[in-house]
Amino acid sequence: MAISKRLKTIAELVTPGYRAADIGTDHGYVPIYLLRNEISPSAIAADLSEGSLEKAREHAKRAGLLDNGIECRLSDGLTKILPGEVDSIVISGMGGILMDRILRAHMEVVFAAKELILSPHRDVELLREFAKEFGFEVIEDLELNDKKKNYHILKIKIR
Repeated sequence: MAISKRLKTIAELVTPGYRAADIGTDHGYVPIYLLRNEISPSAIAADLSEGSLEKAREHAKRAGLLDNGIECRLSDGLTKILPGEVDSIVISGMGGILMDRILRAHMEVVFAAKELILSPHRDVELLREFAKEFGFEVIEDLELNDKKKNYHILKIKIR
């Protein structure tokens, strides 16, 4: 499985030993990378699209990790994630406005986690403001070029 420089960087920002949820997982590459590289003991691959989730299931199954460390859930944002179930919340591949909306809709899940790894396609400043508003600390603020596109990646410490 080939993983892009952006997704690899996102996955490697997850604190080792933390249980992760990849929201909007699409193909499930981040959870697979996390488990294969022994960064996370378990991961939830969550997506709103049944088609995307089916791709994630198939990739996790081929990797021998489906229900053996990776659980796939049909979920609108954090709707199907329980407070305290994960330590690291990963969201990438969407705009900052949508990420902000997803996080604010389920602050009980956010406050129960330890970190956010966010990589918005746009409106990164909105997520910096979100962190500041809730007293969270931005501990990594990266700009990355991958395949001739620039990406922002934030690692935010919750507690």
